[in-house]
Amino acid sequence: MIKKIDFFLLIHITLCVVGLQASSPLVEIQGLYNLPAIKEQIKNIQFEEIIFDAFVDQSKTSMHTRRAILVRKNNAIGTVVVCHGYLGCKRDSIALKHLFPLYNVLAFDFRAHGDDRDGQFSTIGRDEAFDVIGAVSVVKSDPAMKDKPVIVYGFSMGAVSAIQAQAMEPGLFDAMILDCPYDSTDEAMRRGLEEKMKWNIFGRQFTIPGKEFILYHMYDDASRMLTDILFRIITQLDSKKVITKFVKVMPIESVKKITVPCFFIHCENDKKVPIHAVEALYNNKEQGLKRLWITPGKGHFGSYQHNPELYWYKVNKFLMKLHQQDASSRVQAKVCDHRTRVTISTAQLINNKRDVA
Repeated sequence: MIKKIDFFLLIHITLCVVGLQASSPLVEIQGLYNLPAIKEQIKNIQFEEIIFDAFVDQSKTSMHTRRAILVRKNNAIGTVVVCHGYLGCKRDSIALKHLFPLYNVLAFDFRAHGDDRDGQFSTIGRDEAFDVIGAVSVVKSDPAMKDKPVIVYGFSMGAVSAIQAQAMEPGLFDAMILDCPYDSTDEAMRRGLEEKMKWNIFGRQFTIPGKEFILYHMYDDASRMLTDILFRIITQLDSKKVITKFVKVMPIESVKKITVPCFFIHCENDKKVPIHAVEALYNNKEQGLKRLWITPGKGHFGSYQHNPELYWYKVNKFLMKLHQQDASSRVQAKVCDHRTRVTISTAQLINNKRDVA
């Protein structure tokens, strides 16, 4: 445990972010544009280009090089490793560094993304776990960062990769913030096929045969071309931009091995990952503190875009409480459903009861 976070410092930062420091227009502008203070903060931030190696796959017989950006801050209380989503890169994800004002932030390119991707392919989370482990090795070998907490913030494929990595190496992270992870490739493909293989003709619904055959053979090399086409149709993502090998990934099982505090985030209008998929991940994390926040956002990874100020507050509240109070002494499971403004327990969630707590 490190020293408690200064709660009033966090409040001050929050007020600066939303520009609510004073009611007088002149005072408000002076508070919001405190140029000497802002200049000093900028001086305390150092950008570094990092290169590290990661295992290519679970055979651990070869490695490849990944590139990262490290934002180092004076007096940081820990480091956040940011894991981007499918088709993303480190330069996109490092822009989210403002979510973590008290932390160093490391963002890196997953295989087949960003720089140095020749001859590589994405597995949508399975082998990307080794990229996550490689990135954390950078943090844990640095004299200024190795003895401080390491947090992961991942979204979409990045969240799945983080789950897979933590399941493989339980001591990797001290806490996890996971936005819109999918539950499994099996279920994602099944949901997509069930939707795409139904036709309405003259008011009657017909199901195109062959779904179970496709599901049974979708990981076969001989079915690679068909699976790739289905992946693009179902996810509405252009896998031509990133060479992709569709493999079996089961975060729904891997999450059972995770014991560190986890904050799951999801929005109700995500067309790629339904709410019940993230609820299933939350329920399957059976050990340790966990939180689930369901937002009224729209689109995949839509919670942040819907209300960035509230998103900032929720993330930092989660981190602040981890440092101020032993996780084992707190309520271990809590769901905040902002669709209906209620808070429910794990038992209520499992029983599909949404009574106000």
